[in-house]
Amino acid sequence: MLGTLFYRSISENFASYIEADDDSINYARNEGLNTDLTKIFAEIEASASGYPSEGDIKGLFADFDTTSNRLGNTVTAKNARLTAVLSRVAGLEFGDFHGSQIDLFGDAYEFLISNYAANAGKSGGEFFTPQHVSKLIAQLAMHKQTSVNKIYDPACGSGSLLLQAKKNFDAHIFEEGFFGQELNHTTYNLARMNMFLHNINYDKF
Repeated sequence: MLGTLFYRSISENFASYIEADDDSINYARNEGLNTDLTKIFAEIEASASGYPSEGDIKGLFADFDTTSNRLGNTVTAKNARLTAVLSRVAGLEFGDFHGSQIDLFGDAYEFLISNYAANAGKSGGEFFTPQHVSKLIAQLAMHKQTSVNKIYDPACGSGSLLLQAKKNFDAHIFEEGFFGQELNHTTYNLARMNMFLHNINYDKF
């Protein structure tokens, strides 16, 4: 679900960039949807090859397994599940992809992460820190600071604490950007997507 939300975000960003929409695609009638998505994700990652952003994009969709038997035992069943998820995410009302609208994607993403953590417990939620706690920690750490060389979270999880620092303080305060470490690979990918959805691009994270 989270990967699908991120996929929608970059798809709309791309559509906005080229100022063109293609209404010919019908996910529900696409018999090779699961394999097509795998190719699309691979091409998105490959598009950064040879550029400074390569390391930040590489493996971003590694946990979005469109061929997993957890989606269903047949290709038809897998595609039905994928279609349902894509359709639900497509139906979320975010308006046009312009200006401040990007925060709607980011906020929806964090909302889904927090609900996942609450429902899955510590083993699934990776000790998710609620937004209001992250906000308080960020405010305490930044108290009376006018500039900061960089901000670092040694166990960043989905990036909640780093994002609260961005939300509550002017961007110019952070001279060299945001740094985070995360041992769990799936959570690391969630953090990278979370940063992109909050307009913190690869050169700042």
